[in-house]
Amino acid sequence: MRTAYTSSKIYLVIRMAVISSAAAVVLMHNHPSGDPTPSEADIKVTRDLIRAGQLMKIEVLDHVIMGHPNRSSLRELGYFAW
Repeated sequence: MRTAYTSSKIYLVIRMAVISSAAAVVLMHNHPSGDPTPSEADIKVTRDLIRAGQLMKIEVLDHVIMGHPNRSSLRELGYFAW
């Protein structure tokens, strides 16, 4: 069930990018705990969105996780180099 949920969210993000005629997207969400460390789910969803974006010629520029007071960039952490 978790996979279907994640797949539907990926579809919605890519769909909104297509509707907006976006050439690229920056993903951002918050971690209410204040710890911006990416979870395994954050990393997997990011990689799945990069793959889906590649199919649609939409570049994922970064995925930023907001904490308090810090933030994490998955690109800066090296998760885009796979």
